[in-house]
Amino acid sequence: MLTRLRNNFYLAMISLVGLIITLFVTPYGIYRLLSGNLVVGIADLLIVLSSIIAVIYAWRTGDTVRPGQFMAVTFCVGVLVVCFSLKTNGIFWIYPILVFIFFLVSPLTAVVLSMLMLGILIVTDLVVPGMIFQSHYQLLAFAVTAFISSFFAYVFAYRTQLQRSELKQLASIDSLTGAGNRHTLNAELELAMQLNQRLQTNFGVILFDLDHFKQINDNYGHRTGDEILVQLVPLISSVLRQSDRVFRYGGEEFLVLLRDINAADLPQLAEKIRLNVERRLLLPDAKPVTLSAGVAMLQPDEDWEQWLHRADMALYQAKNNGRNQVVAA
Repeated sequence: MLTRLRNNFYLAMISLVGLIITLFVTPYGIYRLLSGNLVVGIADLLIVLSSIIAVIYAWRTGDTVRPGQFMAVTFCVGVLVVCFSLKTNGIFWIYPILVFIFFLVSPLTAVVLSMLMLGILIVTDLVVPGMIFQSHYQLLAFAVTAFISSFFAYVFAYRTQLQRSELKQLASIDSLTGAGNRHTLNAELELAMQLNQRLQTNFGVILFDLDHFKQINDNYGHRTGDEILVQLVPLISSVLRQSDRVFRYGGEEFLVLLRDINAADLPQLAEKIRLNVERRLLLPDAKPVTLSAGVAMLQPDEDWEQWLHRADMALYQAKNNGRNQVVAA
């Protein structure tokens, strides 16, 4: 879901830039051709054509990175041709192009392209005075205003990128514990099924539930219950590999997704987690917090709902057997 929203955002940006370029540059290109300025007219229409092709490609493939890069590079090359041909009259196109490329590519890539484009114009005019600008004062004024425009475009793009990253993080993790949430879990389980079917990669899950958690809330207060949940995730993660993921499955239920693990090691790891929690997670009166766990390996031709159902049944059995134990599906 998050990836789809992110792609839709970039697709909208590419489409918007392509629409603006098509609407406003096409008349100029036609006018240049009719007035006999073939070089600029062809350059304008090639920019329009490249924008249309890039937008169509992005819509058909869902790839927004390469079309954005293609459009940004094409715009920079095209505006250089316009500036060299129209001299001072072409400089006005630099400013919208500076803004557009920050919409199309990453802030760092946009900075590199904009500095390269401005550098070519400035160095060319310094080497061949009067080729583009009418005076050194005009060159200096252009350089200052263009760099200021690039700076503020970069700040805006960088802040937007940070905000998107923060929103993505907030949407993918549980706000209390820092574990992955259900939306992220569903996506990871789908990926696990695909890898299992295509590459025969082994996956296992540990589904566990804190024992008598309602009594903890009733006897010690909900704040203590929340603190227990917050402390729980680091205790679990401390015995896992970096590739293993912890998700909050429900109120006091958590799930660990493990890749490249075999059926013999899965219950042993779950037991290690259980012991670690029992020894280190304590209530205010020093009583230990315990958990019950069900483990299940992903079977061939099994969807993830069936997989989790088997783990849930194993967890249910662990509770019925007296809690504070691990049961394998």
